[in-house]
This record gives sequence, C-alpha cells and structure tokens, in this order.
Amino acid sequence: MTPSTRIPKHELVAQAIFDLYLVKLRPHQALPPERQLQNIFATSRSTIRHALRNLTNQGLIYQIKGSGSFRAEKGQKSNRVPSLAPFTQDMKARGHHPHSRTLSCQLLDKYPLQVQRDLDLAPGSQVLKIERLRQADGSPMALETAFFLPQVFSYMAPVENISLQSQMQASSHSVVQASMQIRATNLTQAEAQLLEVPQGSAALRIDKVGYTQRGMAVESTQILYRADRYDYQLEVSK
Repeated sequence: MTPSTRIPKHELVAQAIFDLYLVKLRPHQALPPERQLQNIFATSRSTIRHALRNLTNQGLIYQIKGSGSFRAEKGQKSNRVPSLAPFTQDMKARGHHPHSRTLSCQLLDKYPLQVQRDLDLAPGSQVLKIERLRQADGSPMALETAFFLPQVFSYMAPVENISLQSQMQASSHSVVQASMQIRATNLTQAEAQLLEVPQGSAALRIDKVGYTQRGMAVESTQILYRADRYDYQLEVSK
C-alpha cells in the first residue's frame, strides 16, 4: 500500500467501531465512552471524535451531549439538533442530493427592522439580500432569505455555484457561531407556490443570526422548511 492509498486512521477506527460494537447493539444502546474507545484503539481523542462524526453522518449512531453515542434505528432520518453545517452538507448527511437556485440578489438600504437589530446597523446602512430555493432530490425543501453585511464577500455580489460560507471564509468573515430560534408557521401563498405545497401548509421556520470569531454579526437569515420533508429529532434524558 502506497502513501497515496493509505486509509485515514479515523476511517479505520470508524470501521472497527462498526465491526466490534454496532453490529451487536440494538437501537438506542450505548457505545463505550470516548475515553474508553481511546484506550481500546490506542489513539487520540480527536481521532475517536472524527470517527464518531463519520458514523453519525452515515446515520449509524446519534450523539447526546453529556450522555454519549448510541446505535441509531435503521432508516432513522434525523437525529441532530440545529448546527452550522451548510445546507449541502446537511442534505448529503441525510441521504439527499442537494441543489440551490438563487431567486434574487440585491443591495438594499431598506429592510426589516429586525434585520437592522440583528446586524446592529446604523440608519441608512446597506445590506445584501439573497433569496434562494433549496432543493433535495429535485424537489423544493426550503426557502431561504438571508441578509448579509456587504463586506463579507470579496465581490460586489456572491459568485453563484460556490458556497456562500466558502466565499465568506475567503474574506475572513466566516460564521463560527450563531443564535437560532425555531418555531412552527404556516406558508403564505407566495411561499407555498415556491415550495410546491398548498397555501397555509405547515412549515418549520428557523431565524438565525451568524457571528464571526470576533463576535461580529454578519448574517441574518430566515429559512422556511417544508414540514413534510424536514425535521429535527432531539433525544433528551433526565
């Protein structure tokens, strides 16, 4: 085996965890703690965590903060809480083929008051508004309306077909932390038409404010997910 074909250690560990534990565990039974796995496989904590993330992304396990990792049910669609994972990555982890279509991209000096508050804007400041239709397997999954500080992109407007997060990272404005609010809502006629569901259909609304490493708010986004196609599943314990 040449260096170019060497399998990364975290992938070998993930396979070993599957062979030694997951084939024997029933759904919702726990894996050994990370520290124990670290000793069993004589490797670093970061390698163990990388292996567990791989298994989580494959839908084989789910993790509960403070409790550990558990065998997922076969066919379990989601077991994650909201994260900063880009839409494309999230959809691939759920087994879908993602695609995005930009509906509009414009520089504005008039916008909702909530956006002004989220981004701490002075009166008259400009923001970049981007509306995108998010699709999975060729069908609408979500409608995204995002407002950004213009300086987060290297160009006057983002380049299509390149992830916004990668472009923000290139200009040193990558979002590393966010506050999110999740609530149920009903779709308006215009929203329902884009998402190809009847007017008034239930949707999952996520309002997100994204912050850079320095704590600067650079993004205020609203995402409307079709309730019949998307969910968050939370596992809690006493």
